[in-house]
Amino acid sequence: MPTAPLLLALFLLLLAAAVPRPAASASTDRAALLAFRASLPPPSRAALSSWHGPLSASWLGVSLHPPAAAGPPSVAALALPGLNLSGPLPAPPLALLRRLRELDLSANALSGELPCTLPRSLVGLDLSRNALSGAVPTCLPASLQALRTLNLSANSLRSPLSPWFSFSTRLVALDFSRNSLSGAVPPRIVADPDASGLLLLDLSHNRFSGEIPAGVTEIRSLQGLFLAGNRLSGEIPSGIGNLTYLQALDLSDNRLSGAVPAGLAGCFQLLYLRLGGNHLSGALRPELDALDSLKVLDLSNNRISGDIPLPLAGCRSLEVVILSGNQITGELSGAVAKWQSLRSLSLAHNQLSGQLPDWMFSFPLLQWLDLSGNRFEGFIPDGGFNASSVLNGAGGVPQGITSGGMISPQLFVSASVDATGQQLELGYDLRAAPGIDLSTNMLHGEVPEGLVAMKGLEYLNLSCNYLDGKIPAGLGGMGRLRTLDFSHNGLSGEVPPAIAAMTELEALNLSYNSLSGPMPTTGGLRKFPGALAGNPGICNGEGCTADAGMTQGEMTGGNRHGWLGGWHGEDGWVSPGAFCISTMTSFFVSLVTLLSSPKARSFVFRPVRIEY
Repeated sequence: MPTAPLLLALFLLLLAAAVPRPAASASTDRAALLAFRASLPPPSRAALSSWHGPLSASWLGVSLHPPAAAGPPSVAALALPGLNLSGPLPAPPLALLRRLRELDLSANALSGELPCTLPRSLVGLDLSRNALSGAVPTCLPASLQALRTLNLSANSLRSPLSPWFSFSTRLVALDFSRNSLSGAVPPRIVADPDASGLLLLDLSHNRFSGEIPAGVTEIRSLQGLFLAGNRLSGEIPSGIGNLTYLQALDLSDNRLSGAVPAGLAGCFQLLYLRLGGNHLSGALRPELDALDSLKVLDLSNNRISGDIPLPLAGCRSLEVVILSGNQITGELSGAVAKWQSLRSLSLAHNQLSGQLPDWMFSFPLLQWLDLSGNRFEGFIPDGGFNASSVLNGAGGVPQGITSGGMISPQLFVSASVDATGQQLELGYDLRAAPGIDLSTNMLHGEVPEGLVAMKGLEYLNLSCNYLDGKIPAGLGGMGRLRTLDFSHNGLSGEVPPAIAAMTELEALNLSYNSLSGPMPTTGGLRKFPGALAGNPGICNGEGCTADAGMTQGEMTGGNRHGWLGGWHGEDGWVSPGAFCISTMTSFFVSLVTLLSSPKARSFVFRPVRIEY
């Protein structure tokens, strides 16, 4: 009967389907990887030349699941970072890797749009530092429910994120930084904030606008929140203090306004707080003294006013303080003296006044000090110069700080999730040459010998003050100095010949003082042709006269503060030359304004009717 063979064939087919075939899985993964390589342009395929023969861990970047008793393993992870792979992202072959858990294609040149067909088994996905474009598809969170880490930073992704864009509570780290994403920040990055395990949220350096959604402050698990370099406006949410596990908060370079919220004191585990480059106003909060673990405080380039409150002395762990570009007033608070871990302090371009305290240079780890653009007066304190091992060239550069080619300090904060997925790893890198900047104040007196004895200094700027006396002869011993600016003071005497022997010097400015005597003929100063401009007492060898060695008081037309005697004469009065120029300039500006305005001309030159 024909029924018996049919039933037998059906039985054999069912039996074959029931028997596991691991070799087929390994074969499918091998074929998928070969298809991935074949879809790349020829130069990129060469980087994967080890992909031949049976699928094994010897294939570059391939990790396999542990072998099971039933047969060969399948691909568990594919890591091909920094191989200069180019062309469109080969998504279809990757979708065939059904058990793939980790995919790292970072630091390549892959292009195209993000697919929604990546393996659902993915736990970690890193496509950062490529050339991916287009929008982030709304289907991405739904198609990758098992995802714990997602890094799409440093691509060319554009368009707003959907308001319904939301990941599962399994997500631990989300990094969309350094793209061109726009629109509002989605109100709920994770579906259930209370159950979320999200540690890192980095949306920095995009084009997001609008206010910071209150939903972000409901993700209580957050340890790192980075929203810097966007166009966010409004006030910092008052609920920010709910993030009690927060260790790094960077909202810098936005358009945020209002006061620094007192609720920040609730983030008592904060290590890094960066709010610079906004429109924040009001006084510094004394409540911030609760942040006794804080290492980096950056409130620069805002409208912060008032003085530095004494309670901030409680922030004894501070290593980097940047309060420059604000409206801070008063004298230097004694709270600053308690920050004995300081490595960098910038209070430049504020309205601080009074005398520099004796403890100003007494920080043992200090590398950078910038008090320029204030109203400090009196003498530069002559003490404490031996405290800092870095500024004195002993002990090298502290860990975490590199001495590079950049003079102006630059701060970089990094964050990543550790191997356990339970903790954020944070660090910072301060790139700055060891330096001191006291320029544009009202300091007077002589340059202290101890200051020029700091052998580790690479940058020293005392310009635009009222310093007098001679340039210390010990200056020539500063063998690491690369930038020296003593311009626009009242320094007198001859230029120390040792300056010409400072081989590391790259920038020298001694202009507009009252220096005198013959110009040094050694070749070291030839690199700086304008370094001695505005010193009428300086002369060239054969042209020197008997008056060349006169001191400031003996010379006529003293040049205390620059050309025409500077804007300020003796005793702070405006010099006659500056007054004349100012008056003439005001007259001609007013005249030009008058003649260029039709309404003004008709009003001034209108006919006058005289009645008798």
